Amino acid sequence: MENPLKKNGQKGAETKILGSKEEILELLSKGVVAQKEELEEVRRLSEEERMWWKDFLPYETTEQILKAIERGILEEIKGDENFRLIMRFSNPELEKWQPYLDKNAAALLSEVGERWRKKIKVSRLPNDICLALTSLVRTKKYQEEIINAGKLAMPDSPHTKGQSFDIDGCGYYIGDSVVNPRQCENYQEIYKPLVHQILKEVLGEMKNEGHLSYIQENKNTGNQCFHITRNPAYLAG
Repeated sequence: MENPLKKNGQKGAETKILGSKEEILELLSKGVVAQKEELEEVRRLSEEERMWWKDFLPYETTEQILKAIERGILEEIKGDENFRLIMRFSNPELEKWQPYLDKNAAALLSEVGERWRKKIKVSRLPNDICLALTSLVRTKKYQEEIINAGKLAMPDSPHTKGQSFDIDGCGYYIGDSVVNPRQCENYQEIYKPLVHQILKEVLGEMKNEGHLSYIQENKNTGNQCFHITRNPAYLAG
């Protein structure tokens, strides 16, 4: 199928392998501040996932994350045909964004991608399209920074235990180009809602099967994302 980014001269924003620290932080600073009603809704919607993981200790520091990697508890997420990590994970200056998940959460992520790809193949979307991963494991300290900045986040989030990951809900990649409202002036012309409609369908199926929970955060904004958490009953293999 013809790449819609190239049709009639349209282009997405070219992906940078290593965005500068300043560029990334400037982009992140444009994120929306959560309203009280939104925080209360997410607190309610995330109650199940937070109960699942309430008795598990969070990663307080980057050093604890590194030790968990050495012990084989956390697994590096490198991306594949279904997912790509956004540029903040490629910059070594930005230590707070670590490309790791609990090994069982990593397996869940892979299954989400495989199911999504299976449905994409029978759609009329480009073969080289893939989803954008925006957040993986977080330290408790970084989670507190997010909360203090007024973002949509809970202090006991399973992100701090390596059990949650976020997928961009209004952006994705096609080949080496990125399609999202934060970087593309022609976003409304090139964005294909079916990309995320299919993702939502997959997540709904897997939720009904008891594999995960998910929340659409920051709905109807340029920062919408799918926040996904592993059910402890879901185990790799």
